[in-house]
Parts: sequence; structure tokens; C-alpha cells
Amino acid sequence: MMLLTILSFIDIAAWSNAALLGYGLLAVIIAALAFSSQRWLLLYLFGGMAYWLGVEVIHSILSSRLMLSELSDWHSYIIAMGISWLPLAAWVLYRALRYEDVSQSVQLQRELEAARYIEHTPVYDDDYKPRFH
Repeated sequence: MMLLTILSFIDIAAWSNAALLGYGLLAVIIAALAFSSQRWLLLYLFGGMAYWLGVEVIHSILSSRLMLSELSDWHSYIIAMGISWLPLAAWVLYRALRYEDVSQSVQLQRELEAARYIEHTPVYDDDYKPRFH
């Protein structure tokens, strides 16, 4: 009974045979991926859908609430994608400043490590015995 309610809600009676075949194959492929060892691919699938949903939300805000309706649909999508890349750009900049050579703390740590080593001094194990005295 619940299945009939769900199917009537999405109006499956109006679908063509091609649509039924396509959605059926899609459901089979997703189920096969879920039970295989490659189920991590579903994370990429759902992550991509979540990302595009975020782009759609930003696009909706740009085109309806901020009164940027004079922009074409294509331009507002490009702006929405650019806005969605801002957190990624901030994260990359943070990582670059935190862990790469431009970071002051990393440069200071490398200088301290380099100062511990004296040039032209061989490094021996504790049990080293020179061959000639």
C-alpha cells in the first residue's frame, strides 16, 4: 500500500517505457555499486549532486533575491560557480600559508634543524670504530 502511495505521488503512470527502463537501469547500477567493493564511487556521485545543489541554491539567490535578473542565466550560473569555489580557494590559501615555504613558522623550524648540523662533519653510529688511528 505504501509503495502505491509513493508511486502515485511521483506519477509513474505518466512515464514512458524508455523512462521506466532508464530509471530502472539507474537503480540497478546504484544498487550494484552499493554492494560492491567500489562503493566509494557513490560518495563521488552524491558529493557531486550535493555540490550542484549548492550551486543551484546560490544561483536561485542571485537571480531572485538579489534582483540580478538582468543577468542571463548563463552568467548567473558562472557567478554562482565562482562563489562556490571561494571556500576551496580559502582552504588552499590556508594550506599554502600553513604548511609551505611561505610560512614563517616552517621556515624558522627548518633553520633551527639546519643549525644543528655542522658542515663537513661525518655522522657515525654509536658503535663506530675507526680503522686507522
